[in-house]
Amino acid sequence: MEVVKSELLSIPRKIKSSIVNSLVSVVTDTVCIPIKQCRHYCGFRYGSDSFNPYENYITGLHKRQPINKLKKDFEDFLIFYRPQNFGDIFNIKFSKHIPLWIYPWQYGYDFNPNNGWLEDINKVPDIITHFCKQGIKKSRIEEEYFWLERAYNLMKQVGYQPENNSCIQVFELKKKKESVFIVKDGNHRLSSLSALGYKEVIVKRYLLEGINETNYKNWHQIKISNYSEQDALMLFNTYILGVNDFKRAVEPGKII
Repeated sequence: MEVVKSELLSIPRKIKSSIVNSLVSVVTDTVCIPIKQCRHYCGFRYGSDSFNPYENYITGLHKRQPINKLKKDFEDFLIFYRPQNFGDIFNIKFSKHIPLWIYPWQYGYDFNPNNGWLEDINKVPDIITHFCKQGIKKSRIEEEYFWLERAYNLMKQVGYQPENNSCIQVFELKKKKESVFIVKDGNHRLSSLSALGYKEVIVKRYLLEGINETNYKNWHQIKISNYSEQDALMLFNTYILGVNDFKRAVEPGKII
C-alpha cells in the first residue's frame, strides 16, 4: 500500500485527490481486532483503565452511577480540554507549533496554524476534536449525551450487528509487529462494547490509510519540513502507547 501512495505523488493534485478518495472507499477489509488496540483520534485508549471521556461516561451508565455525576465529569473534561496545538491533544511537546489534525503522513500543503479552531460556534463539527473561543454549546453537549446513551442501550439490547448495520471503521498504525487502530467512525458503539465487557470487535479497516513506521522518511509533512523526524515519530509512538489523561487548560471554556 505504501508503494501505491508513493506512485500517487507524481499525479497532479486535483486528479490525485479524486483517485485517492475513490480508492479509499473501495480498498477495505473486515477484521476482528482487540478493543484494547483501538484509539480515539485524540489518543484515548479503549478497553483499559485509562481516561477516555466516552468510555468513562458509558461505563458509568453500565455501573448505574449517578447520571448527574457522570455529566459533571464529562463537562469538566470539555471545558478544560482546550488544546492550542497538536501536542496539547496528547499532552506532549513538539519542537514547533503543529496545528491540530495535521498528521506527518498526510498529503497536502495547508498548514493553517489555527486548524481545528473555528470562529463560528455553530460550525463546530465535533465538540471533542474541534474548538471555538466562544465556548461550547449546551445543546451540542446534550446531543452528545443522547448519542452516547443511545449507543449503549442499542448495544445492550440487540448487540453489535456489523452484518446488518455499518461496521466500526478504523485505519491501522503499524510499528514492527505491533498495531493500533484509530477509530474513524463508531466511537460511541466501541465505548459501549467495552463497557459491556467485549474484548474484541469486528471492524472495517481502510487499507490505503494504513501507516507503517518503517516508511517515516517518506511522510509528506516531513519531506516539506512541516514536521521534524523526531516530532513525527513522537506523535506516532504516542498513538501506539495511547494517552492516559489530558492536558487541562488554565482558562476553561464556557458552556453557553
